[in-house]
Amino acid sequence: MTIFRSSLVLATLAIYALTILAVTTQGYNWPAVALGDIASLNWRSQFDVDFIIHLLLLAGWVVWREGATPRGYVFGFLSIVMGGMFSFPYLLHASLVARGDVRQMLLGVRAGAR
Repeated sequence: MTIFRSSLVLATLAIYALTILAVTTQGYNWPAVALGDIASLNWRSQFDVDFIIHLLLLAGWVVWREGATPRGYVFGFLSIVMGGMFSFPYLLHASLVARGDVRQMLLGVRAGAR
């Protein structure tokens, strides 16, 4: 679990650093860049669509893990819009709250149900 948590911390720092760099060099209009990439129908389009599908699956899991509560829907939305900037700290927090219990971490509020 220590390696997993350390990886999440490093990934969080990396994605925030890259985001700051992208914003300072290209501005805040990431939707225009992403949609332009998708419209070009090349390998970048393939990667972006694959990534969007992964974000949607992650958001679905987050909503389910949180018990489909308003908080879960907000977290799901943040998972889509912010990607790893939200998801990596969310997973780190979930692992800490679960005290390393992978079942609790993956199932969230549903961990006690049988």
